[in-house]
Amino acid sequence: MGDVFVRVYAPHDQSISVDTVHRVIRDAYHRIGLTHGRSHALRHTLACQLVNHGSSLKEVADLLRHRSLNTSLIYAKLDITSLAAVALPWPGSIKL
Repeated sequence: MGDVFVRVYAPHDQSISVDTVHRVIRDAYHRIGLTHGRSHALRHTLACQLVNHGSSLKEVADLLRHRSLNTSLIYAKLDITSLAAVALPWPGSIKL
């Protein structure tokens, strides 16, 4: 469950370890000139982009394998501009 089969070298039928994934990400950060970076930042960026492009929090939670939907609530942000476009005026207020 959750195995990743991305190997350049044999054995090709075995999943790579978590340490290998971290090393690949660290090496990629170094190649672009960053002295440090974490794989968690990539997960966070992916989740933010999914939400910004219309994915539901349930979809984000499923993709990131969160056990609880509450864990994904960090990605729920208010888009004030879009919200203002659909908001009804307050009763009795002056419309600008």
